[in-house]
Amino acid sequence: MQVAILGLLMVVAVAEFLIGLVGNGVLVVWSFVGWVRKFKGSSYNLIVLGLAGCRFLLQCLIMVDLILFPIFQSSYWFLCLSVFWVVVSQASLWFATFLSLFYCKKIATIEHPVYLWLKQRTCGLSVGCFLGCLMINLLFIAQMDLNLYSASEGNSSVAYPLSSWYYVYMLQLNAGSGLPFTVFLISSGVLIVSLYRHHKKMKVHTAGRNDAQATAHIMVLKSLVCFLVLYLVYVVASPYSITAKLSPVSLTTVFVSETLMAAYPSLHSVILITGNPRVKQACQRILRKAVRVQLLGL
Repeated sequence: MQVAILGLLMVVAVAEFLIGLVGNGVLVVWSFVGWVRKFKGSSYNLIVLGLAGCRFLLQCLIMVDLILFPIFQSSYWFLCLSVFWVVVSQASLWFATFLSLFYCKKIATIEHPVYLWLKQRTCGLSVGCFLGCLMINLLFIAQMDLNLYSASEGNSSVAYPLSSWYYVYMLQLNAGSGLPFTVFLISSGVLIVSLYRHHKKMKVHTAGRNDAQATAHIMVLKSLVCFLVLYLVYVVASPYSITAKLSPVSLTTVFVSETLMAAYPSLHSVILITGNPRVKQACQRILRKAVRVQLLGL
């Protein structure tokens, strides 16, 4: 029975991987081409490129974990893979936060002095916080590696059973997600306040007519809410994935939690594509060409 459940979960995980592979691949190509063409002033393309690249790496790490964990449960290199997974996950969250800040900067219409001051310094503050968190993560990783080295006296062939210290270090590394997630929530809140004020202000003047700015607000908020739901599922499932790897190992819990986690990088790429008319049109053109090629081949 357990083998059948694990097989079914692996099929779902592979399907999620393929969806994300196509979605993130399209975003990487589109954003890279757009960034090369514009170069100057193409911060949106650069953010999407970083986000899609991190999501692609995250998907690969989840699949590698699902495939190799039953075989190499106590390998030193497997622990390194887990640490790299956390770092990539945080980088992905940072780029999603950058995207939220980009939307907030471009769409929100708030005249508060504090907001205007932060708006002018968004880029510098964001990059500074990102680099600071990266340095803190590197210090934690160095400390973890020193502990592992001391335990094995430099012999990397020794097995490393996952124990409570591993859980503690993973929690410490994951705590670095708190800052970008908080910034993401604040920027989303600013967009909601901006939408409410804009709607209240324009209610009388645009009665019965389409409001382009309100439509842009709503489209962005839909994308951010979908990201928030997927990320919360990822965050809730993550501790189960970590604790299930401690002795005694529960493969079923590992597979269930990581299959849920895999929905975050794969489905959000689809949401980004459907929410961006230019990317959506590019995908439609590619599909039409692919269909023509298939028909001509027949």
